[in-house]
Amino acid sequence: MLASQSDRDAQKLVTAGIVPTLIFLLKIRAAECTGLELVLATLGLLAHDPLSANTMFRTNTTHTLLELFKASISEEVSVLALWCLNRMCRTAEVANGLIKQGLSRVLLEQGFSPALSTPPIWRMAAYTLGVLIFNDGIAEMVAEQGAVVEIVDLLQRSSDRGGDPQDVCAALYAAARMSRSIKLAKLLAKAGLVPLLAASLATSTDPSVLLWSARAAGCLMRPNSGEMAKTLLDAGVAHGLARLPSVLSVSEVEPLGSFAFAIQRFSCAEWGSGTRKALVEAGVVDALLAGLRTVADEPYPAIHVEMALAVSFLGDVGGGAIRKEIISAGGITILKRVAAVASADVAKVCLMAVTSITGNIWTRNAASAKTAMSHNWNGGCPDWHAPCPVKLTVLRDGFDSVSTI
Repeated sequence: MLASQSDRDAQKLVTAGIVPTLIFLLKIRAAECTGLELVLATLGLLAHDPLSANTMFRTNTTHTLLELFKASISEEVSVLALWCLNRMCRTAEVANGLIKQGLSRVLLEQGFSPALSTPPIWRMAAYTLGVLIFNDGIAEMVAEQGAVVEIVDLLQRSSDRGGDPQDVCAALYAAARMSRSIKLAKLLAKAGLVPLLAASLATSTDPSVLLWSARAAGCLMRPNSGEMAKTLLDAGVAHGLARLPSVLSVSEVEPLGSFAFAIQRFSCAEWGSGTRKALVEAGVVDALLAGLRTVADEPYPAIHVEMALAVSFLGDVGGGAIRKEIISAGGITILKRVAAVASADVAKVCLMAVTSITGNIWTRNAASAKTAMSHNWNGGCPDWHAPCPVKLTVLRDGFDSVSTI
């Protein structure tokens, strides 16, 4: 299929006017309950940007998809219908519209239910609920519908099954997206999220599980959330984070971005010496520098920025002892090396981190203020759209939908 090759190819099909035809075909086949898999897969692939997603939303396609999911025609159709809704959720306007149509309630009551759904459906339901949470208002709304307990229950269930790590990742993603305030973070912790996060960080070697575990841990913290930082430290989360650079292969660097993000949040959650001391004892500073060495010569500018911000935060709250440790371990040399070959934006952050470690009290304070402004305080967990959950195989007489979930 052309649409599966790249977003550029998908855009060519959208520009050619195929979307209205697909929507018409979807409604015809939905009424007949046959031949839906290929249409759903194609529709999801074409919802690759806000414009195409908005077009589908405004033609009431989302209502058809929601009804298909509720009908439970087959596992493949249910998962693909959710996946299409996941792909269409690219703006707050669409997210609010989907909630008004009842998507969040259906996800929680049917998609998350072990009695009504299967693991592949749980997974896509969690990813879809997560991407639906675009802002604080939506997070509060779905929390009132019982999302907090359902997310933690799903994570517990997925962890206990010992099955596909992607099931764990989906629940972790939903938890990270839900944690948009101190209030919601406390509700997640009360529901039992923290021990599950700590266990994943302490035992998993799956890069995706480690990525979303670290991201969820970071999202639980905000400035002046020392109580949450202590809860995470007591559960061993810092020790779990510190092992990330040593268990990831050289080619797996994306989890280091979430690792650095979590350290940033730890660093600003509580400005006293307690958190600083705990991070040092857990080996986080050594791990951060090891991670920085790993990605220094790799083409990952977004991760360079996250790592540099983490160093800058630690240099601010860590005091002279940590600044001295960063210097003696070669952290400044690495930051300057990255800055020398990076884009202007990345170089600016790296040099700001250098100043936060080596500057005088005035320049360090200025660098600290810039670091705080550079951090993403708006939620903290990026939008993420799950890949197509089925594989389309070309046969002599057409296409056959083969589940890969």
